[in-house]
Amino acid sequence: MFRSMRSRISGDELIDQPETSTEDISDNLRDMALINKWFGGAKAVLVHILPLLRVCTSDPIRVLDAACGGGDISRRIVDEARKLGKLVDVIGLDLSAKVLDYAKRSSSDYPEITFIQADMLNPPYEAGNFDIVILTSVVHHLEPEEVITALQAARKISRGHVIAVDIVRSRLAHLGFCLITRILHFSPVTLHDGAISIYRAYTPSELNTFASRTGLSECKLHKHRFFRMALVYKCADHDGVVDASSSD
Repeated sequence: MFRSMRSRISGDELIDQPETSTEDISDNLRDMALINKWFGGAKAVLVHILPLLRVCTSDPIRVLDAACGGGDISRRIVDEARKLGKLVDVIGLDLSAKVLDYAKRSSSDYPEITFIQADMLNPPYEAGNFDIVILTSVVHHLEPEEVITALQAARKISRGHVIAVDIVRSRLAHLGFCLITRILHFSPVTLHDGAISIYRAYTPSELNTFASRTGLSECKLHKHRFFRMALVYKCADHDGVVDASSSD
């Protein structure tokens, strides 16, 4: 039986539990990379970050992938930067040592990426350290006050570009996830955590409220396919700024 989607429901995800095995975490992160590739997670980031990479004058362009998970989005960013002939310095930040071990093993061909164990709510960086800060499939892991803290931290350490992409809480998203993951035989951790993630996710109006409370008055919210949304903050006085307003 489906629970009501009217209000957000908290729940524990297995990947966040210390007793979850390294093998189960690796299986889940492989699944998440495929989900991002096939079902809109990566595209919802790239459609906004690519225009910035094309025109940003920093050399290298510094990008923080906050709560980077298995590093698949970091690798996609490097792939696209290489195509553009742009130098990038990508920092993948995550709190889990097991997750970072997988990310490092999977990114051995990507010297542009450095993985750091740290808390995205209190990142160890000074103000204006990065050209772009991205948060992908992170917000739903956080309670409302933590969302505001995360957005404030991202805004502080960026030079003006913050891109937060996440899933949208909806009954159709949950139904679609259940059907697709069972057809594709994803791991038990992915089946459990994916369903919980949708119940924990926020709606576009809720995310807009958080942005307002954070003081991101110049942000825009974009809706994407496969129940994805992107909150994009653009600082008008930053070199290489474009209006990353494309959506699919």
